[in-house]
Amino acid sequence: MRFAHKVSKHLLLKRAGLQGLSFPDAAIAEESPAWPRGATFYALPEPDRMMPRSTWVEPDHGLAVRVPPLKQATTARGHIFNTDTVVYHESELEHRVSIVLKTYRGLAHLVSQYPKVQFKDSNGDTHTHTFDYFIQLECGTRIAIAVKYNRKREEMLQVLNQIAASGITGVGKNGQLTPGVADAVALVTETEATFDAFENAYFLLRSRDHHNDAECDAALSDAESLEARFRFGELLLNCWPRAKRRTAIWRLLDMGLLVPMASGRIDELTWLRIHA
Repeated sequence: MRFAHKVSKHLLLKRAGLQGLSFPDAAIAEESPAWPRGATFYALPEPDRMMPRSTWVEPDHGLAVRVPPLKQATTARGHIFNTDTVVYHESELEHRVSIVLKTYRGLAHLVSQYPKVQFKDSNGDTHTHTFDYFIQLECGTRIAIAVKYNRKREEMLQVLNQIAASGITGVGKNGQLTPGVADAVALVTETEATFDAFENAYFLLRSRDHHNDAECDAALSDAESLEARFRFGELLLNCWPRAKRRTAIWRLLDMGLLVPMASGRIDELTWLRIHA
């Protein structure tokens, strides 16, 4: 669903209290997600991207309220890094979600195992729930994200509704309650966090560290000389080394200068166009 004005989406989030987090097709969006502006969360530091590259900070798990066990016989455990924050995952699905979240434009912070919230069910009984991920966008909007397989979708949506109805109330280390620790709650399943989105996200993130600016300029110049739409592979013609050009194309996709015309995995046959 698209919204003509940010205010309409803001009202939807406030009234419904939840929003299925829709990953951009192929993990690429033409524009940054149009989330509404929210109050900056009091416990978050300034964005890590402001730190000089020459400064090294020992990674920690940030606001995570728990550290998952490193090993478990039936699930895939591990972690990734988002700047100096360790982001944990307890399944392959959570791993895919965390990687795709890193590709979001306008992402200021990504934390795992946060926040822990308190809510009441339909019988009035009190429960707690710890979200898998928490993101804050540069605009200030904070979203708590639950990750579940689609077979548990309806059950989890009911829980999210109850959390929203209880004011998204966080539980601190000493048991203190803080209403409104997030502006919205969201659910992600394997329907959104597909393997195609994961593989695309991998190449997008890789291009951020390994692209060559001159090659990016050359690839964009070649794209501008083509028709209104063209295939990924056409930008690989008459260039060498092709690996450098391929990375440059992914960087242009990451920046939104090139846009895929269909969802799914991006390869040499994918139709692209220049972002208007």
